[in-house]
Amino acid sequence: MRKIIVTLIFSNLFWNHNYCEAQAYKLETFSGSVGAEVLFTETKLSAVNKTGAGATIKAEYVFAKHASATISSGYYFLPGKNVLGIKTAALSALPLKAGVRYYIGSFYGAGEVGGIFFMGNNSRSGLAYSFGLGDKFKLGSNVFDIGLRHEGWSTPDGSLAVIALRIAYEFAFAQKQESNMPGL
Repeated sequence: MRKIIVTLIFSNLFWNHNYCEAQAYKLETFSGSVGAEVLFTETKLSAVNKTGAGATIKAEYVFAKHASATISSGYYFLPGKNVLGIKTAALSALPLKAGVRYYIGSFYGAGEVGGIFFMGNNSRSGLAYSFGLGDKFKLGSNVFDIGLRHEGWSTPDGSLAVIALRIAYEFAFAQKQESNMPGL
């Protein structure tokens, strides 16, 4: 299943990025996005938690011809598994990260770092970091951002990680913001 998802994402990324010359928005502009995420557990986390979901918001400021700064937050939920007849605890967390994106057309590479705050019985905090690839594309008059990233969490209890697939609706904060994407 993961191979199919990764193949579809990368196919979309390479088919859609060759019509743009720069990132989606012009210099010194702001945009935001609201997205849904699928969180595929890795390593130690996959032993006790199932694939989860998330909802995130992201703000982006274009500060250079091919680069932008981002800040993001949201909510992650990973249900517990039945291990040897015992139900493990679900994991709920709030991430808060800042990062950069580098664009080649509408295709980008991204990195973020920040904090992760776990809630409930697993209440603790740690360092969150991520790196990944994504693409912005247009459907009708709407702009969407699709990305795939590896996200790691370093806590006093050890390291945990997920592979996250994010699909988001993007909007400009400024009413008359110009775009380099065709038709925006």
